[in-house]
Amino acid sequence: MTKSAGRSSSKGRGRRDRSTTPRHQRRRLRTRARLIESALRVIGSKGVDATAIADITEDADVGFGTFYNYFDSKDAVLVAATAEAAAALGHALDRVNEHLRDPAEKLAVAVRHMVRMVDRDPIWASFVVRSSLYEEQVAAVHGPRLEHDLRNGIVTGRFPEADVSLLKYAIGGAVFTVMQAKLTGALGRDADSSLAAAVLRMVGLPAGEARDIARRRVPEIEVPVRDRRV
Repeated sequence: MTKSAGRSSSKGRGRRDRSTTPRHQRRRLRTRARLIESALRVIGSKGVDATAIADITEDADVGFGTFYNYFDSKDAVLVAATAEAAAALGHALDRVNEHLRDPAEKLAVAVRHMVRMVDRDPIWASFVVRSSLYEEQVAAVHGPRLEHDLRNGIVTGRFPEADVSLLKYAIGGAVFTVMQAKLTGALGRDADSSLAAAVLRMVGLPAGEARDIARRRVPEIEVPVRDRRV
């Protein structure tokens, strides 16, 4: 082997080695996060069908080809964005629920925080209601949590016997619809407590008690602060 070939081989190994360094990995994670963030923002503004990959890369300020180093298609980044958004809120609610004992209060808090995301993070909320794929993700991530709380309420006698599967879909649909109405301005800031009271009535609580629980102070949750740039 010649000296020049040896040097070339050494340089090639150096380049490959650098691709696995923590700095390189952090840079890749940052770029991936920017693409997901931009997907949330652009789709939240334009809708899924009207969004092109070029819209996402332009918003993220990366080259068009860079997108394909991270995702195979628009659907792939959409799946990643919805999964991360749903999981982040789900984990935040789990931490809050660790300190709550009443199944009715757990249910009310979850409903109210979902609706309040319209005010906390309108980009995320707009993405939620404009991305039909999110409905599948919310069913996969939040559905089991909701079902667990409903069954726990029934087992402990807090809620009367009911069709849990039916309630799960009815509550999920109601939350989705109210979020949509808040985004358009059709409903005001008290929509979260009003919906929580209606949901508690749906699972069998008396009107007065449902209203009282729905109006309690909502425990704060910690979710990642999103770039609000539009």
